[in-house]
Amino acid sequence: MYRKILFTIFCIGLVVVIYFSASRPSEPANFIIPATSLEENICEKVSAQFGDCKKILLFDANSHLVFAESSSGIIPVLTNREFTHFKKFIYPMMDFQEFDEEKIERGLIDWRADNHVQEDISIIYGFAAEDAKTIVINSEGNVQPNRFFVRDNLWVWYAVFQKDQVTLPVEVTVYNANGEIIYGGNETE
Repeated sequence: MYRKILFTIFCIGLVVVIYFSASRPSEPANFIIPATSLEENICEKVSAQFGDCKKILLFDANSHLVFAESSSGIIPVLTNREFTHFKKFIYPMMDFQEFDEEKIERGLIDWRADNHVQEDISIIYGFAAEDAKTIVINSEGNVQPNRFFVRDNLWVWYAVFQKDQVTLPVEVTVYNANGEIIYGGNETE
């Protein structure tokens, strides 16, 4: 009887050891931790291209975009899906001084369009003054873009489209806090 109990415990122990050995991965996962963070990597590339990098303003997980700020403006950066590698800058950069100087001519918003950022992705992006509370991109099916605050009466707005080209000229309507149209019309880049 004593031998049967000892043999049963030995068999159960052997099964447990085999189970845990089989369920544990034999090799570590193929995950490599980069030497520098994505934020540092992007800032290095922004500094090399534009002279300096103040900070990263936004990581957008849905569109794989990062917005980096330099002393002269804001540049959108495309990353890979995992946010581990820089892919490319999206041009042209949004220039602070240009927006301030041309605000009288251009109005409360400024935009750019970059077609075919990569396969089946295009983007419309720009600056907006504080008075522009809602922007609607009419030429793309009345899409309301994302926006984020930068500082002192300045917002960045952007919309990413899953297609090679957006409709040009870009048509937008801008509304104030009361829902009144304060800008609407056709503009080209």
